[in-house]
Amino acid sequence: MLSCCDNERTVPVYVHCFIEGWLLPRVNDSMIFRGWTINVEYFSEILHSMRIQNTYSLLFDKITQFEEKADVRDSKAIKRMATAYMKLLFPQWDKEEDIDKDAFDLYCLQPALHRRGIVKEQCHFIDSEFKARMPR
Repeated sequence: MLSCCDNERTVPVYVHCFIEGWLLPRVNDSMIFRGWTINVEYFSEILHSMRIQNTYSLLFDKITQFEEKADVRDSKAIKRMATAYMKLLFPQWDKEEDIDKDAFDLYCLQPALHRRGIVKEQCHFIDSEFKARMPR
């Protein structure tokens, strides 16, 4: 699995988020595109170019603040997920004035907190040493 981990109880800590697969619809033949489809290579190049942009990370730092004693793994994971949502859902946000704070909270920050919370909860189930509490 992960070579950096010498103890399997710590493995989930290194996972940024957990997507609830059971909430996704089952894929069937009617869902497969026929005819025109998006060029996956082109789309992956766009995503790759956005990955190296730190604009969204800087915007995140301007509009959010973690509590002083927040766990670094949690805050880093939440920041990465929230900025990923920003890149995908709101690529037009270039500066702080462009950001709709309510949309950011609803579509970027809350989903990131929720998905990191699942990881924290799973870690707590494995070992009560891990806290299930999320940073604020």
